[in-house]
Amino acid sequence: MLALLGFLIWGATWGWRNLTAPLPGPSPTPCVTVPATVVTPANVSVRVFNGGFTSGLAGRVRDHLTNQGFTVLRVANTDERVAETIVRGSEESESALLLVQSHFNESVIQYDDRVDGTVDVFVGTTYAGVNENFLPEVATEGGVTCEFPSPSPSPSPEATEDPGSAETEPAAEGDEATADAEGDGE
Repeated sequence: MLALLGFLIWGATWGWRNLTAPLPGPSPTPCVTVPATVVTPANVSVRVFNGGFTSGLAGRVRDHLTNQGFTVLRVANTDERVAETIVRGSEESESALLLVQSHFNESVIQYDDRVDGTVDVFVGTTYAGVNENFLPEVATEGGVTCEFPSPSPSPSPEATEDPGSAETEPAAEGDEATADAEGDGE
């Protein structure tokens, strides 16, 4: 009887823990592999995070990157405190990382296991500014690049007209004005 009571308590605890656990978030959308010989700012999606104590720094970095043609997806503060500028992304996005890194003085690249093709820029307390001699493009390895998937509208069904629903009478000869008004003329 005691074993049954213990099993019942264990089951209730397990059930309550699973019932109150947060739902798993959506998995990230993998990047889209696109054939390309070079990566330009137009091919790179960036998120900018301020990990230092300088107010508005991430916004200024966003302005620079946007002016250079990058797509900036997000600008925010982060609890991750950083000193130097960090450019972070996956190894598959090496060309994009090098391109973004070329825009910052004294920056380092860090790799992670993301699959969406984005690049994160963390600016911190010893931010050394933008590099005015940045690279306009970087050659890709293997002739492909990993781009952030852009949401595209789903195709809508096209309206088709039932051939029997729009009956038109042929215009009488010499009645071209009527035919043009009905849209049958040229």
